Amino acid sequence: MLLFLLLLMPLTLILFLYKKPLRTVFPLIFIGFACGILFCGFNGFFMFSHRIIYYSFARTFFSLFLSQTLVPIVVLYGLFFAISHDELAYKTDAFVPLIFTFYAIFLPYIVISETESVYSGFEILLKPALYGSMLVLLGFLTSSLFTAFFDKDVKKAVLLSLVALVFLAGPSVIESLYFLSSNLFLVFLTSGIYVGCVLLYLFFTKIVFTKLSEKA
Repeated sequence: MLLFLLLLMPLTLILFLYKKPLRTVFPLIFIGFACGILFCGFNGFFMFSHRIIYYSFARTFFSLFLSQTLVPIVVLYGLFFAISHDELAYKTDAFVPLIFTFYAIFLPYIVISETESVYSGFEILLKPALYGSMLVLLGFLTSSLFTAFFDKDVKKAVLLSLVALVFLAGPSVIESLYFLSSNLFLVFLTSGIYVGCVLLYLFFTKIVFTKLSEKA
């Protein structure tokens, strides 16, 4: 029952990295794994893991967004980016192995620790699909986003930042709908639209990249 939740992130990571040299990605995978274990261990021993749902969409959204998306990604990747003395290309490529490995530990822990009785289909199927889609998109956006910032291409940087922010917020918005709305059709519809938009973005990006490569 939990196989999809447990295996989605590791299998997606393998697809991302199957052509990458192991010696370059293994340290990042180890760091992400260690941070995931340390975070979950600290949270399990010292924090209250019971899920708190507010009777407010905004409060529920911000609680989920901060705790399950923004803080983990910004703190972990931000610290790595600030501490690492490697080249920019390596730092941008580090996002996928580092964050995916962290979420491979973090996401199952969140679902399992916060579930009191029976796992719902949303928690073991839709939630990992949403977060997996989010990380896949961010993995593709990271390089372009940092290049735009360092090249001082303001329009491109703002556009990519807005796209990243929208897709960062997506899983928390949909999960808030799931907790506060009795309309499961709306939850399934928004989940399908979200994952579909990620797939369309990747599809069109691949087409554009292929055409540019052929012209070069």
